[in-house]
Amino acid sequence: MFDAVVLADSPHAGAKVLGLTLAERGRRVAARAGARRVRVIERAEERAELPAWYAEGDESALLILRAGDQVVHPPLVEPLLAAGGPDAPDAPVRVAVGPDGAYAGALWLGPVAARKTLVALADGATDAALAEQWPGAAKLPHGEIARHPATTPAEREGAARMLLRILVKAEDSPISKYVYRPISRPLTRLLVGTKVTPNQVSYVVGLLGLLGCWFTAQAGQASLILGAALVLVAGFIDGCDGEIARLRLSSSKFGAWLDTIVDELTTTVYFVALGWHTHLHRPDLPWIVPSIAVGLACYLVCVYGIYYFLIVVSKTGNSQHYVGDLEIIDGDGIGAASAATAALRPRRRAPAAPAWLQQVGGVLLLLVRRDFVNLAALAATLVDGYFALYLVMLGGGVLSVVTIVPEHLRLRRQLRELTRRGATPRLVSP
Repeated sequence: MFDAVVLADSPHAGAKVLGLTLAERGRRVAARAGARRVRVIERAEERAELPAWYAEGDESALLILRAGDQVVHPPLVEPLLAAGGPDAPDAPVRVAVGPDGAYAGALWLGPVAARKTLVALADGATDAALAEQWPGAAKLPHGEIARHPATTPAEREGAARMLLRILVKAEDSPISKYVYRPISRPLTRLLVGTKVTPNQVSYVVGLLGLLGCWFTAQAGQASLILGAALVLVAGFIDGCDGEIARLRLSSSKFGAWLDTIVDELTTTVYFVALGWHTHLHRPDLPWIVPSIAVGLACYLVCVYGIYYFLIVVSKTGNSQHYVGDLEIIDGDGIGAASAATAALRPRRRAPAAPAWLQQVGGVLLLLVRRDFVNLAALAATLVDGYFALYLVMLGGGVLSVVTIVPEHLRLRRQLRELTRRGATPRLVSP
């Protein structure tokens, strides 16, 4: 439990970088870190009010963040929060430092140190000078992509380039990283300075995707190509909602769920639309319509299994976080293991296949991802390969069911076992 003071009494605090002023970004960093109260100091005379403002609360720990002359991001304060240990009234001061060991613009203070520091700030002292007055302070290096000076146009452009690095996620496939992100990033940079919200982008993506599915379901070749093109464009824009949210520090659970639901909806409806297009062109194959029903059932069952895991176990709204092979462990290594601390984690297994086969499997996994399928769909429609594409999507749905259903049944058994032990479902890292 802590409060936060954002020092933004600088002539540069109103400068914008990727849609947010330096002062507002500092406020959002403090709020995202978990501060109950955030006081933004935009004028020097407001510092005199800090001791009284702090006393109005319960005088818990205090985070001081300098944001008037630099762009800040959560990795600047995360090490201060993760240092652990009880925050006693006389707890040691924690100071964020850069790679060179110099003060980086963030302080974590216990109540005793907080009162002294706020009085000194009210008297005109700088946070940098105050950081040096605590000889026993713990100096903690900040994380990557944490801060950047922003007092000149050149520095602000450099700060923007630094922040744009966060747009590439660890889960991104090579296709997303080298094809989709280079297209979505410039659009994101254009939109982030407007009033367009990430959820509005998700709605547009959903409408474009469904419009593409409608064209795909028509009989003409031109409609088929236009449908695949619209679905691909929707895929390119789909990256913008999450990118805008990360740059603005405005991510939300609703937005994450909306994004992934739109993706799954578009993929499922596109399969049905492609199947209907195939039926219109091949009425001589009576099994096409039943196969659409079978494939749709497979897609829906897979979505159910994946979303059950996301809702009950991982508590996230990203289908890329799905893990099918889990095991029960008797604790997470933090405290003493007991029945009530039992948890789930990805199963640790030694590779059973040779290295070359593992590499082939990795390539196949990339080929069934949505980003590759969208590109392949447009290529297939251009050469009138809709029938082959439909068979691939049908086969992918069937194979996915064969994999996910046993995983889901095993997960159900594991959850019953956790309930028997009196533990709540939770996922820990391997």
